[in-house]
Amino acid sequence: MFKKSKIATSIKLAGALSFAAAASISAPVFAQEDAQVDEKSVEKVQVVGSRIRKVDFVSNAPVATVGIEQFELTNSVNTEALLNTLPQTIPGLDRSSNNPGGGIATVDLRGLGTNRTLVLIDGIRAVPSTSGGTVDINTIPAALIENVEVLTGGASAVYGSDAVAGVVNFSLKKNFEGVDFNTSFETTEEGDAEIWNGSLTLGGNFADDRGNVVVSMQYTERSALFADSRAISSIALDDATDENGNLFLEPFGSSGVPGTSIFTAGLPESFNSGAIFNQDGTIRPFVQGGATNDFYNFAPVNYLQLPQQRHNITAMGHFEVSDTAELYMRGSFANSDVPQQLAATPIFQTSTFTLDGNPFIDPSAQQILSDAVGGDVDTDGDGIADEGTAFLRRRLLEVGPRIVEDDNTMFSMLGGLRGSFGDSAWTYDAYFQTGRVNQNSIQLGNVNRGRFDQALLLATDDNGDVILDANGNPSCADSGANGSIVGCAPMNLFGEGNISADAADFLRTRVNSTSEYEQKLYGFNISGDTMDFFELPGGPVGLAFGFERREESFSFDPSQDLAAGTIAGFNGSAPVSGEFDVNEYFIEAYVPLVEGLEFAELIDLELAYRYADWSTVGGVDAFKVAGSWTINDVVRVRSSFNRAVRAPNIGELFSPQNEGFPSAEDPCSSQASDQSAAVSAICTATGVPAGAVFTPTLDAVSGQTRQVSGGNPNLQEESADTMSLGLVITPMDDLNVSIDYFDIEIEDAVFGFGGGTNNVLQTCYDPENELGGVGSAFCDVVNRRPDGSIDFVEILSQNVGSIKLTGFDVVADYAAEVAGGNMRVNYLATYTTESSFQSFAGSDIVDCAGTFGNTCGEPTPEYVHRMTVSWGMDDFDAQLLWRFIGATEDDDAAEVYFQEDTGSFSYFDLSGTYHLGENYRLNAGIRNLFDREAPRFGGNAEQSNTYPATYDVFGRTYFVGFTASF
Repeated sequence: MFKKSKIATSIKLAGALSFAAAASISAPVFAQEDAQVDEKSVEKVQVVGSRIRKVDFVSNAPVATVGIEQFELTNSVNTEALLNTLPQTIPGLDRSSNNPGGGIATVDLRGLGTNRTLVLIDGIRAVPSTSGGTVDINTIPAALIENVEVLTGGASAVYGSDAVAGVVNFSLKKNFEGVDFNTSFETTEEGDAEIWNGSLTLGGNFADDRGNVVVSMQYTERSALFADSRAISSIALDDATDENGNLFLEPFGSSGVPGTSIFTAGLPESFNSGAIFNQDGTIRPFVQGGATNDFYNFAPVNYLQLPQQRHNITAMGHFEVSDTAELYMRGSFANSDVPQQLAATPIFQTSTFTLDGNPFIDPSAQQILSDAVGGDVDTDGDGIADEGTAFLRRRLLEVGPRIVEDDNTMFSMLGGLRGSFGDSAWTYDAYFQTGRVNQNSIQLGNVNRGRFDQALLLATDDNGDVILDANGNPSCADSGANGSIVGCAPMNLFGEGNISADAADFLRTRVNSTSEYEQKLYGFNISGDTMDFFELPGGPVGLAFGFERREESFSFDPSQDLAAGTIAGFNGSAPVSGEFDVNEYFIEAYVPLVEGLEFAELIDLELAYRYADWSTVGGVDAFKVAGSWTINDVVRVRSSFNRAVRAPNIGELFSPQNEGFPSAEDPCSSQASDQSAAVSAICTATGVPAGAVFTPTLDAVSGQTRQVSGGNPNLQEESADTMSLGLVITPMDDLNVSIDYFDIEIEDAVFGFGGGTNNVLQTCYDPENELGGVGSAFCDVVNRRPDGSIDFVEILSQNVGSIKLTGFDVVADYAAEVAGGNMRVNYLATYTTESSFQSFAGSDIVDCAGTFGNTCGEPTPEYVHRMTVSWGMDDFDAQLLWRFIGATEDDDAAEVYFQEDTGSFSYFDLSGTYHLGENYRLNAGIRNLFDREAPRFGGNAEQSNTYPATYDVFGRTYFVGFTASF
């Protein structure tokens, strides 16, 4: 790049304070020659968290840098796999995220949400993939990553909205020359869950080294692994109590069974409110507990590892058109195909079906059903109603599994001009970026609800008798196709395997959707210092100022059945369309107050201010005040305060009502922990028949309750105050230690009403909570069916929440000569003292630090660390990685589960690299060296009976890689 001049006076602390800038997570470089700093050749660099270029590379906020060596030593083909091991992150979506999922990979700093984590590529926003503004990490060109910088704490004054929890900046390779080929393969000890990756990078200089072009191509293929491949996930589990009152995990599943079940208080007492059909059309009691029960085990056909095919192509280049100007560009294309698979559709629907004379139902069962759910019409007067109406629960195996095929394609183009103003210290950078992410989704295994009802009603004559053909087969009362490609075929729902192929064809509906996220970004900034004008006692003042304009739009276009929600299988999704634009103005200053004094080697300040004018929420402000006091070469104190903002995203603003199924149990069901008369009174007053209270009729299907949620165009911005205070100690040349306290408080946080479905239900049916009870806002959003079971809970977005997060980050780095080689120990840890939220004013404050469960979600240990011990000599490097995950407790004090405490977990990975001459190197390793198994959960699991993004469900894994560089 073009040379910088007039920087000699800025070299004050180069090298001595390098550790203060960032916690470096990389393998040591063991063969470096000593060199003195040449003042004329030193180039100013820009680090994440500031646009001001400085020689000393010192940051006043904690920054963790993950070097490219870590990607190779851990065989992290998918970037999120490595990022999720950092103490500053809570695992987001990854290769195990089948349901919930979406075919994307995400990063979540501090557990504050992916929508509060800003993702950058070389300091510029990456193109989002979802209506929530989340970036799919699969679109990052992994083969070109030089390092990843993770800045925790608010950075909105520098980068704009969304940088509330912090920033993840992917820094790509610059000035690459040569050819680099890499291939790797990994597989578990069971010989499955394979991942193969190959990449080719070519680059070179041209025009007397004034320009450089690099092209990188990567292909990744990940094999599918089904849940039945591991003991932990092969059978759905639930909590149960034995005769001695001891909790244990028993086989469980869904009441949507292949034989059809009906739960109603009107059944004979011996049925305990639950019935299931035998294959011959007879009916018997539904076995609701024990090692052998009637619940359907939906687990085996779910993915434990999502298959993936991914292609990435990126081209980058720059060219010096003069000594003071350089053109640069980057073009990227990424395609990721990630299918998801769930068990066959479970339909839960109140339907009317032909009862009297139905050849599919045994006469004895007809009588039982007539007494329980029969209608008022009995044409032939035989004591059996012509029709019955019940809430039917059926697993439609005959239709096949539910499969969604997500194909995500990203294209982005960046171009710009940067340079310096003559021979001064002032530089400029003007750029334009445009990008688009398209997702095409095809869903298989859905059924049309209307056609389901249609196929249950049989043709009858004037006497009410079912009309049969010569072979004794009935026909539909309405034989029309009703949108299907075939006419109606009568459906024998009453017994496993009884639905004919014709009826299954009539039910099926193939749905699809397309979505598009488009971003346009314009930016211009100028930076430099006051060396030519004035200097403070500590040196010249560094300045940066500029302008950015961003235009973003999102559209989601579903097919008719998906949009109308007339399907059973996957969730209905209405169309979404929205856009916004924002103009932002920013200024930064680096102020070195004093330098070179006793007990004050350097005292400096960093100041930043940004004003943003949004088309949606109007004008918002963000600012930063940070500073450091370098007492001497050993001790440095640093602190920062940021006012960060997050404007509501397109999904939060414009989404129509959509459905989801979060974990939540009905407080009126047989699973209720409080079955008092006070709770029963609320249940009956809110629509539950007296005979159904605390019975299995109301049990949530698979522990999930239907939630209807949607956007709110009146949302305003969230505001956050983030503070950090740290101490950096360098007692010797080879030992560095830092500890930073962080405090993040978010006000006006966007929450679903009442903090989500689980919290709404608990508040509504808590007799001691003055916010709940009959007629309260919480009970008003709970909608029940005629039999008393919950149809849905309505949750809309509002600026009503608050979030608070406090804790400590600790980093230590030590290097020494050991056994004839060079050893380096790197330690990163986070101790979280509080991670609380309040879903609305007046509600209870829920502290998720050290907890997991249906309210807090993914485990949030109070203490977690990542520690590596590296050793190298000559052509060989080795690393032992120790990941420690602290113990967590279930977040529901009212409910007792089998797994109330996870205990602490340690995972060890061993890897090494061997250099075969100058051009080749071989790396290999073992992940989860001691084959530590994940903890098992029942009703408080996320998926696969555990939390697979936190705990390893694959077991000991081996990998090998080969790289050729020329």
